[in-house]
Amino acid sequence: MSGPIILGHWNFWIVLYLWLAGIGAGGFLTAYYIDKKADAPGLLRKASWMGVITLILGSFLLLVDLGNPDRFWHLFVVFRLTSAMWIGSWLIAITAFLMFITALSKSKGAAFLAAVGAALTASYVGVLLTISAIPLWSNTLLLPWLFLASAFTTGAAALSLSKIGSQYSSVLNEVGKIYGILELIILILFVLWSFAATPAAALNMVVGKYIGAFWVGVLILGIAAPIYLEIKSDKINIAATGLMVVFGGLALRYLIVFAGV
Repeated sequence: MSGPIILGHWNFWIVLYLWLAGIGAGGFLTAYYIDKKADAPGLLRKASWMGVITLILGSFLLLVDLGNPDRFWHLFVVFRLTSAMWIGSWLIAITAFLMFITALSKSKGAAFLAAVGAALTASYVGVLLTISAIPLWSNTLLLPWLFLASAFTTGAAALSLSKIGSQYSSVLNEVGKIYGILELIILILFVLWSFAATPAAALNMVVGKYIGAFWVGVLILGIAAPIYLEIKSDKINIAATGLMVVFGGLALRYLIVFAGV
């Protein structure tokens, strides 16, 4: 596959794939950072297993959406360096394997390589969409960064909902706040860029068919409300804040996929 990618009709499965992959990759990157700073092997192990499960499950849903899931092995036996799908399939498989090794051992080398793979996995889909033939996706260079920022926020939120994550609630809230502000900045820049490049698609997101997903799902519940609670509230409901961020990540992917198509 070379040149622009022309996509047909996508179902909700692709949204779930993007969401799960982002949670797994972002959660591992967050835990890896915390482990490097504060020695949190238990959190890293939890994030590793979470990454393995979400990447495998998300990949299966992607294959269901594309059709013929029983033929997934074709992606691995045919060498196609020019195929974005081939590269992505190997990237996800290798990253999941490295996370598996990290979960079973204390290998710093495997953890480092898994972190590199997680960063590439989180932004890969954004890169894939930018080389498509869809104007909303292909006319901005910010999509990979938006997916990466959202992976960080949803991954950190998912970790905060776990039992071991509660032991690191303060640091997870702190990095979550930074992630959220970064995601908000990139989202605003993405919308402004979209208005300049594809005004019809941008209007469809902000005031058109997907107005609810943008303002309520992404901007308010997914980003603004959690940031406000983390900054202003003395007592943060970790479960409520985490669920809002995770839901916001799902809403973001729904918005980008279907507003683009």
